[in-house]
Amino acid sequence: MRNLLISYAKAVCLTGLLLLAGCSDKDKDKAKQQPVPFINQDRFGRYDSIGNLGGKPVSIPDGVVLHWVRYVGDPGDFDASKKAQKYKRPPITYQLPIKSFGLFYRLTDGALMSYKEQTEIDYLHDNKTLIPEGKPFPWGHMIVYNLVSPKQFKNYNHRFKNILKSSKESWDFEYSKQPNKVFGLTYYQANNGIDPSTNQPWTDNIAGRDLYIYRDANNNIKTLILCDIVGQVRSCHHDFFVSNFPVKVSINYDRLYLKLWQQTEKNITVILDSWVVTNDGKLIKKQAGKV
Repeated sequence: MRNLLISYAKAVCLTGLLLLAGCSDKDKDKAKQQPVPFINQDRFGRYDSIGNLGGKPVSIPDGVVLHWVRYVGDPGDFDASKKAQKYKRPPITYQLPIKSFGLFYRLTDGALMSYKEQTEIDYLHDNKTLIPEGKPFPWGHMIVYNLVSPKQFKNYNHRFKNILKSSKESWDFEYSKQPNKVFGLTYYQANNGIDPSTNQPWTDNIAGRDLYIYRDANNNIKTLILCDIVGQVRSCHHDFFVSNFPVKVSINYDRLYLKLWQQTEKNITVILDSWVVTNDGKLIKKQAGKV
């Protein structure tokens, strides 16, 4: 009887070991099929946000991302539909397409606001001291949009035409092209500055914002900027396409910094390029926004 029990115990142990070995092999196969991507960290141990931007693998420092990175397919923040509730995002890899993410960019020197760094202290100080007094705020709120569909526009030609059309139909004014460029931008003004309904300067109406565009060598509009002309704080909404990969950027800033539009586009292009990594996540350049 005793020998029988010993034999039974050995059989159970052997079966267990075989099962463990089988599970181990399955786990290894699964790991080979879905390898865990290498993710870079900052000096605080925060993991970068990873994904694919403009067809390139990127590693974005966690400290610079405003809120979070959104991926293609993610439901909206306020989407309460059943479909949104059931949505399960695919594993995040360097191949998963990014949809958009936000940042704070300093117009004066091209720095990014990064949490727990000096730039966050600078931002909080400027936010507290400059905005209440209506002084020029050197920070711009920036959103980066990935262009993943070939159907998405790669220029603002259509949008420009819509602006001209809607201003006439909705506000009863037309944009007039001005003879001189402003900071290298083609300048359009609402009815040459006169409101036809009052025969007074159009600056009394918030609808007639100044319009600026820049066309590339193929006559496509790659930069479109609308700037406020009324109020104590006059801001610009600046949209542009990044030249070296299909990405577009929207940034809002104080009108004082319109003169820096070209340098702003160059700086942001360099920032995005610094986050491009190898397919397995290895860094290629020093990442902007990471100490």
